[in-house]
Amino acid sequence: MNFSFRQMRAFLAVARHASFTKAAEQLHISQAGLSAMVRDLETQLGCRLFERTTRTVRLTAAGLSLLPVAQRTVQDLGAAVAQLGALGAGGHDRLRVGVTPLIACSVIPDVLKRMHRLAPRLRVDVMDLDRSLIAARVESGDLDAGFGAFFTRVSGIRRQTVFPARLALAVPRVESDRRRSVRWQQIDRDSLIALPDENPIQRLVNQHLGVRGDAPGRVVTHLETVLALVEAGLGQAVVPSFAAVGSKRWKVRLVPIAPAAAVDYYCITRAGQGASDRIDAFARCFGEVATGYMA
Repeated sequence: MNFSFRQMRAFLAVARHASFTKAAEQLHISQAGLSAMVRDLETQLGCRLFERTTRTVRLTAAGLSLLPVAQRTVQDLGAAVAQLGALGAGGHDRLRVGVTPLIACSVIPDVLKRMHRLAPRLRVDVMDLDRSLIAARVESGDLDAGFGAFFTRVSGIRRQTVFPARLALAVPRVESDRRRSVRWQQIDRDSLIALPDENPIQRLVNQHLGVRGDAPGRVVTHLETVLALVEAGLGQAVVPSFAAVGSKRWKVRLVPIAPAAAVDYYCITRAGQGASDRIDAFARCFGEVATGYMA
């Protein structure tokens, strides 16, 4: 069996409040995430810890037996973590951030160089992940902050705008194409290179194109692949304007689309972790470098 500190805290919060909703609010995570942790703990133990009805949540006999053990475990581990943190206070600060692969291979090297000049004692660990995985890692506490186009507000997650962005038409960078803008109805759907239908960006694109069902044209998984295929002359694509950060790597040009469709770029953090000067400084630096690429 492999219990986690977060599972123990989740169990204790539900037991204390007799409510999954109130416990999720206290821990600043979604109710679905809390329920999943408790279910996983019950599966590992091979027994139910709570009796759930539409009105009440109460401990089972097994839950009552686990309660004092979990309380001691969380208390002892919390004290040990605090002591280790105090011992390490004289060392380097550390920041763990998540970004998508396109941003990781284009913007992040310059961001890290600039941050090192601003805060030489700050160590920044970068994980390049799919956007959905970034949100999950932030919620779990594995990441201090995540960066991306996060469309909807999620319980337990705080969003801060890094810079505004909008959808644009990516075309090969050729001298003969000098369009300054294009309207949605002028886009040739059959020539489009699209992301999978479940991708939130693609869903927004389909909505503005008036597409129902499967995305038109060729479908690929990653935005980097989209840009590479556009450069090769295999089609065009509707992408977020922040994809311009890849313009040094792929010879594509982004043409504004009217009317504009916003896909703002955000920094996300856990709602309960409190303000952090390190995260704010990194987000400002990130925004300055990224917008410089898009100028």
